[in-house]
Amino acid sequence: MSKPVQFSTLEDQQDITNILYYGNEGTGKTTAVATMANLGKVVYINAEAGLKKRALTRQGIDTSNISIYPREGEMLTYEGLEALFWQLLADLNENPNSWAGVVWDSLTDIHLTLLRNIADSKLAKQTKAGMEVDPFFIDRSWYGTMTEQLRLLLRRYRDLPCHFALTALVRRDQDDDGAVTYGPAITPALQNDVMGYVDLVCITEVAELDGVEEYRGTFRPKSKYRAKERLAGAVPRTLIDPTFERVHLYATEQIDVEHDPIMQQAKKRRTAKAAE
Repeated sequence: MSKPVQFSTLEDQQDITNILYYGNEGTGKTTAVATMANLGKVVYINAEAGLKKRALTRQGIDTSNISIYPREGEMLTYEGLEALFWQLLADLNENPNSWAGVVWDSLTDIHLTLLRNIADSKLAKQTKAGMEVDPFFIDRSWYGTMTEQLRLLLRRYRDLPCHFALTALVRRDQDDDGAVTYGPAITPALQNDVMGYVDLVCITEVAELDGVEEYRGTFRPKSKYRAKERLAGAVPRTLIDPTFERVHLYATEQIDVEHDPIMQQAKKRRTAKAAE
């Protein structure tokens, strides 16, 4: 006789936050996701090589909690990311507190790296077969292979019992009717999937108001920019200093706008500006 099916309840679920940040260079994405380290040990997939210890320390981030993958001098591969997933799953099953979360920085670089790996493998086989090859050639079918690799990996990492955050650059797309939209800088097929996998999609930007540099995150569609908030309004439409650490506080309703000193200071600046 087979064992009865086991269930869990919504009350049993952990307070896990998963989010995609996307925006132009210099809008605070890397710093935002790195603050996850203040919640515990984090695996940081550093495809963009944007981590700088001194800069993060100045931002109050506990860099001792950051484990970087891959190690310096090693290649980022699909096989390596798959092996890392199984290792993290085993660690978390043995000790749920072993890892606070995983960061992919950036998905833009990771998807291009995996595509290049596929191309190099295919071209190497063609060269071995005596065929003349263009080292910069990318067959359209290879995009499909890369997309399927990332779909599988992203679903697996998203479903780990820990936090998950991704970053991406911004991409401009135009459909057949001429309509323009902006979203994360990955292929259109993958873009739709990734935005469906996470609960939060944040557009990052930086602006100066009254001499104060504000890093902002928008969690609702804005003009032609795609965004998302699937937490019944727990995270405000626009959040000043949208670090992962702060977003998690909002997502778990440990803080709201009225009790957030950073948001209240921003409100005062706007009120004073309007009164001039």
